[in-house]
Amino acid sequence: MPHHTLVEKLELALPVIQAPMAGISNAEMVIAASNAGFLGSLGAGMMSPEEIEASLRQIKSETTSVFNVNLFIIDHLPSYYPDPQDTLFLRHVYEKLELDFILPNQYAPSFQEQFEVLLHAKPPVASFTFGILTQEQVSMLHAQGIFVCGTATTSAEARAWADVGADAVCAQGIEAGGHRGSFLSDGGNGVGLLPLVREIVKDISIPVIAAGGIMDGEGIVAAISLGAEAVQMGTAFLGCSDTALAPAYRKALEQHLPAESTVLTNVFSGRLARGICNQFIEEYGSSQPFPYPVQNALTQALRKKAARDGNAENMSLWAGQGLRLIRNNSFKEMAHILQDEIYSAVEKVNIALSVEMRCGRSGS
Repeated sequence: MPHHTLVEKLELALPVIQAPMAGISNAEMVIAASNAGFLGSLGAGMMSPEEIEASLRQIKSETTSVFNVNLFIIDHLPSYYPDPQDTLFLRHVYEKLELDFILPNQYAPSFQEQFEVLLHAKPPVASFTFGILTQEQVSMLHAQGIFVCGTATTSAEARAWADVGADAVCAQGIEAGGHRGSFLSDGGNGVGLLPLVREIVKDISIPVIAAGGIMDGEGIVAAISLGAEAVQMGTAFLGCSDTALAPAYRKALEQHLPAESTVLTNVFSGRLARGICNQFIEEYGSSQPFPYPVQNALTQALRKKAARDGNAENMSLWAGQGLRLIRNNSFKEMAHILQDEIYSAVEKVNIALSVEMRCGRSGS
């Protein structure tokens, strides 16, 4: 039986997955990405089951292409009550911004209820981060014809996903923007994408997707030559006209800041995530946050107000280390540009290698 690559199996025009960025990648973005030839991904981690259902209906009615839904495997901590003493720093920030500090009814949606929606709605692909499914849960998805992809930040996490029967693993390098998908560690001691992909490819037999710092066709070719079958790009799509971003966020990205302007912080959500360093991180970054999703829920009103006020200093400006290379095309244009860049990168590699090999042979 012929071995089908991941790209063939998912019928993609390009070996590129649009990263599922919760709060950013909505149904419209998924439709635009999938229609452009990428694998569009719905960042459904913080969506209620009803919102996920409505989004899936919309996506299915506006694209015939394959798409992905991403969920966070978390405990939504329904009975967690933060110690009032520990909320003082947040109350202080709320006060400064003239906002009322109100404890939410719910810190996050229930993963179990979201998972039920997937079984019922049957998206072509489902990806997961922050945790790992059981073998039984993977089998339930497979029984509905759903392709399962897990996120790994170490080779131990990749092996764990392969062991429960996942169809593919997304290897997330330390360069990646947004939240770390770690579940066997806190993700602080991160591995760069290059050694991570090589290690994982040698360790497991299922397809590997490379994520972290990939911004152009050259990056795609580099990842595939390391053994990945596809790449996942998030930051690269943030500048696109099809991406709905708060104006202050977009403006911060348009500065084309260098890689070192991003940092890992847990102050916004209680989990490590990479974003542009700003005043909020500098001022409160050393304070001890509540666990995810409690901290995430408690800073939400602050971040929403900052977005409304156009104040980038109090927003979570998630971005990976490739942010300097952000471009502002439409997804369709981006697909053509990446295709051209892939071809010319392959050509350059072929020329370089043929020269090397000729020199090597004549010198032997």
